[in-house]
Amino acid sequence: MPPVTPTLPAVLRAGVLLALAGALLAPEPRPAAGGAGRVARLPAGPAPLPDSLLAGAPPALLVRESERAPGAAEMDALAAAAGRVPLLVRLPAGAVWVRVDPPQRPTAGRAAAIPFSVRVPGRDSVVVRLGDAGGVLDSVRVAPGPDGAAAGAFRVRPPRAGWREWTVEAAGRSGRTGAWVAPGAAPRVLVAAGAPSWESRFVVRALEESGATVELSQPLGRGLAVRQGGGGVPADATALARFDAVLVLEGGDPDAARRAALADYASRLGGGVLRVGGGGAGPLRAADGSGAAAAVAGELVRWTLPAELAALPPARVRSASTPVGRPVPGAMVAASGPGGALLALRPAGRGRTAALGLTETWRWRMEAGRVAEHREFWRSLVDWLASAPRDSLAVEVPEPVGAVGAAAAVRVFAPAGRAGPLPRLVLARPGGRRESLPLAPDPRRPGTLRARFVPDRPGVYTLGFGGAPPVAGFRADSGAAAPDAWARLALLAARSGGAALPGPAFAAELARRQAALPRPGRAASPWRLGLLAAAAALAVLEWTVRRFGGRV
Repeated sequence: MPPVTPTLPAVLRAGVLLALAGALLAPEPRPAAGGAGRVARLPAGPAPLPDSLLAGAPPALLVRESERAPGAAEMDALAAAAGRVPLLVRLPAGAVWVRVDPPQRPTAGRAAAIPFSVRVPGRDSVVVRLGDAGGVLDSVRVAPGPDGAAAGAFRVRPPRAGWREWTVEAAGRSGRTGAWVAPGAAPRVLVAAGAPSWESRFVVRALEESGATVELSQPLGRGLAVRQGGGGVPADATALARFDAVLVLEGGDPDAARRAALADYASRLGGGVLRVGGGGAGPLRAADGSGAAAAVAGELVRWTLPAELAALPPARVRSASTPVGRPVPGAMVAASGPGGALLALRPAGRGRTAALGLTETWRWRMEAGRVAEHREFWRSLVDWLASAPRDSLAVEVPEPVGAVGAAAAVRVFAPAGRAGPLPRLVLARPGGRRESLPLAPDPRRPGTLRARFVPDRPGVYTLGFGGAPPVAGFRADSGAAAPDAWARLALLAARSGGAALPGPAFAAELARRQAALPRPGRAASPWRLGLLAAAAALAVLEWTVRRFGGRV
C-alpha cells in the first residue's frame, strides 16, 4: 500500500490546533511594577521602602501594619510615598499623641483657626491647652471617642504681621505649629439697615468696639437718613470694592440692581455679604420659600460653627428670628433652632456669603449682660466674611516647624483657569540669601504643585512669588526635638487620603477600601495574542484552500 501523504488542508488544520493549544499554555504576564490598582503592604521590619512606591505607577493603597514606631529614614520615605498614594496605618492600642495644624492664611487682626487632634486612650476627658511664648492663651476640655481620639480647634487673632508660633499640649504631650501672618488692617464694613432699632444700634457699636471701620446707611423717616461715606448700597460692584464686608440688616432690603451688585461683589471681587432676617439680599435662601418669623430661646440655638467663628452663648433670652429657609447647595448650616436653620455660610466664587435668621442679637448684650461675647460674635463673623482668599495663588507649608537638615515640603495651589504664567516661588533663607524653588505638578491633585527645600541653619524661612512680600513661612531649629512619630504618621496618613486607626477600626477600614477597589483585569500575554492571531490566519488559509480545491 502506498504511503499516505498529508494534504495541505490537513496540515493547516493541524497548525490551527497547535496554535490554539499554545495559546492556552502561554504563561501569564507579571504584574506591572508598583502594583497599580492594588494594595501594597509594607514589611514589618525596618526594611527600606521598595523603589516602585516612589517611581512608576503607584498602588491604589499603601498599608503599614507594624506597631513599631517609624524611624527618621522610614518617615521621610513614607512622607514621599504618601504624596502619591493613600496611606493606611495600624496604630498600637496605647499610642498617645498631640497633633496640631497651622492656621490657613492668617492675617493680622483677624480671626483664624488652629485645628488639633489628640489621642489619649482610656480617658473620659482631657484638657487641651494652647500657648505661645507668653504663656497659656486658651484651653478646652474634649471627650475622646471609643478609639481614644478627639479633635477640635482654637480661635486666634494674631496681633501683628510676621512669623507666629503656637504650642498645643494635652496629657503631657505637646505639638508645635506656626505660620507667617500677613499684614492686615481693621475690616471696613458697610452696614445697610432699616429704621433705627436696638439691633442696628448695637451691631454697629459691637463692630466699632472691636476696631472695625463702619459706615452706616439707615433711613430715619420723613425723607431723612443716616448716610456715612457715599451713603447706601451702591448699584455698582466696583464701588463696593473698598469694603471688606457688607451687612444688610433687617429692613435694609436693597432693590434688584443693588442685589445684583452685591452678588457680583462677592463672586467676582472676593467680598463678603451677610443678610439678616427676611431681606431680599440673601444669597443663601432657596427659591422655594422661607421659614415663618418666630421667637427662639437662646438656650435652644444649636451652634455648629467653623472654629474661626464665635457663638452667642446659651442665655435666658428670647430673640425674634426668621429661619433662613432651605439653604442652597454648598451652604453650611452653622446654627439652627426649633424652627429651622438660623445661620448659613457659603463660599460664592472668590468671596463668601451668609444669612442670619436671629434678628435680635442685642438681647444677649443688654438682657443677658454678655457684652464681650456679643462683640466677638459680630467681629468674628465679619472676619470670616472678609477673609476669603482673593489671590489666585496660595502657598501652604504642611509642617511649618522643623529641624535643620530635614527636608520641608511646600504646596502651591493654582486654579485651573488661571491666566498667565506662574511666577517664580522664591525662598528667602535666614541671612537674606534668596533662591527659586522648582515646582512639580502633583499627579493626584489637579491644580496643586509641590516643592521641597532643606533648611541649612536655624531661623525663619519665608516664601513668596517673585519680588512680592512673603505669603508663607517655616522655622528651623537645630535643637528641636523630633515630632512624635505616631502623630506625624497620623498626619501623613490623613493628608494622603488615608487614615491612622487602631486594630479593629484599622481592619474594618482596610476591608472597606479593598472592597471598593476595582478588580484588576487579566492582561493578555503577548505570546497568547500572537498564537491566537496565527490560529485565525491558518484557519482562514485552510478554508481558502478547500474552497478553491472544490471541497467546500
